[in-house]
Parts: sequence; C-alpha cells; structure tokens
Amino acid sequence: MTDLITTSNQLDQTITDIAGQLAPSSKRVYLNDTKHFAEWMQEQGIIPSAMSRSDMIAYRLHLAESTYAKATKQRMFSVASRLMNEQYIAGRMTEKVTQNVKGFKTDSDETTHTALSKPQAKDMLESIDQSTKQGKRDYALILMLVKTGLRRAELVALNRSDIKIMDGHHVAVVEHGKGDKRRVVKLRVDVYRALEDYLNARGQEGEALFVSFRRGDHPTSCRMIDKAVELLVKKYAPRGTELTPHGLRATFATLALEAEAPLHQVQYALGHADPRTTERYQRRKLNLDNNAVDVLNF
Repeated sequence: MTDLITTSNQLDQTITDIAGQLAPSSKRVYLNDTKHFAEWMQEQGIIPSAMSRSDMIAYRLHLAESTYAKATKQRMFSVASRLMNEQYIAGRMTEKVTQNVKGFKTDSDETTHTALSKPQAKDMLESIDQSTKQGKRDYALILMLVKTGLRRAELVALNRSDIKIMDGHHVAVVEHGKGDKRRVVKLRVDVYRALEDYLNARGQEGEALFVSFRRGDHPTSCRMIDKAVELLVKKYAPRGTELTPHGLRATFATLALEAEAPLHQVQYALGHADPRTTERYQRRKLNLDNNAVDVLNF
C-alpha cells in the first residue's frame, strides 16, 4: 500500500502537468492508461523515481503479452513513456529511461473503432422511444452523433446559443474543438427538427444543449457529462456490438466516405488537421460491388 501511495504521489504533479495540455476526451483515456501503468509499477514494487530502462522494456513486454489491440498497446505505452519523459524533464529522474525503447508498430491506415452499417444505424435510431421528453433528448443526441461526427466532449459542451443559422442553414458552432479549434458543423433538416422537438418538450430552463433528467421524465438544468453519453450509446447499441460514442463518429465518417463525400469535406466535419487521419475511417476497403477491377473493361 505504501508503494502505491508513493507511486501516486510521485506521478500526481506529472499527471497534472500533462492533463492540462489535453482536450477533455483525451484526458479521460490518458488517466485510465496512467492508472494501468501505476498499478503495474506497484505490482512490481517500483516507484517512478527508481524506474530504469530495463523496467520500461519490462512494461512493454507486459503490454505485448496482454490481449489489448495493437493500437491500444501503442497508446498505453506512449502514455507511460510520456509520463517518464516528463519526470526526467522536471528533474525527478536522472536517467531518460525511454531512450531507444521501441513501441508497437500498428496498422495505422484503419480505425479500430466499430462503425455501424446504414441499416444498423437506422435500426438503432428507430429503437428509441420518443414519446417522453427524455426519449426525445436521447433520439436527438444519438442522431447528432451519427449525422455530424461530433466528438462526445464537443457535443456535451454545446449550448443552446451555439445552434445558429448561417447562409440559410442550421449549424452547430463548436467553439473549442480538439486543439481548441473553432469549427462550424452543418445540421441536416432531420437533425435540427429532432433537436427542436426535444428543446420544445424540455422547456427553456438551462443554457446547456443536452441536460440530465430526474426520475419521472423531469429535465434538470445540469449539463450532461461525457460518461452519461457513453452509457446512453451502450444502452441503444445494436445487439452484439461493442459501440462507443467514438464508434458513432466512425459511423458518420465511414458512411459519408462510402457515399463518396469528398475527403476534404469529411475531414473538416470531423475537425481533423491531417487528411490521413480521416482516411483511416475508410475501413471497408474490400467492396465487391464497387471494386477497382470493375473499371478495367477493355
């Protein structure tokens, strides 16, 4: 127990330093990976200031032998490496223990997130009971995730005043996206109508766009949190799927690209700085109905 307290105390300031540089969605994942690394150190009887390069190699081996996906292993090892590098920069360690310790090579051309097919997405939406105020909220929220590609942190940060009309179209203005970037997200007519139906049923209380509910179908003025969105997506997820809010973002990107939306438009909608990140969502590359060989008709 003493080792765990010591480990936690030595990492606290480093965690705070790094977390302050991250978006809310990244912060949650980062803290979970940090906890995993801290628990491993505690099991090995190691405190951060005493970590060696051999210990970092041992942690990499621990991840390599785990059942995590390769991309997840790489992310977890990157978090551990960043923690140790911050410790070194702050002068809490005399040795840079991550020096020349290789991570995991991943298949970076495809996303690891579940993306629904169009029929699955339609069935998911149709399964939501819209006869209650809370049901109207759930429907509007899921529809926005599927048809805009918003990140869950961006969604819960939206206020009523962020829904505007621009050039004759309804839009959601994301004031602080990833990297603190502002962008405008177009709302399809069906999305705006679902949102309007929910807001009319909910009433005027509260500035937050999506709020929590009390029992008895009573809306509060409290903004929904990321975790509530995650639980909501799991609640309505098609049977047999491991669906997350990011999976609905992947659904938007995948279906848009399959419908031949221009890559640069999907890139902007998602708020990606690099088009290569957007291309990862073209995950269903083997399409036998529309294949590269079909054009060779000589």
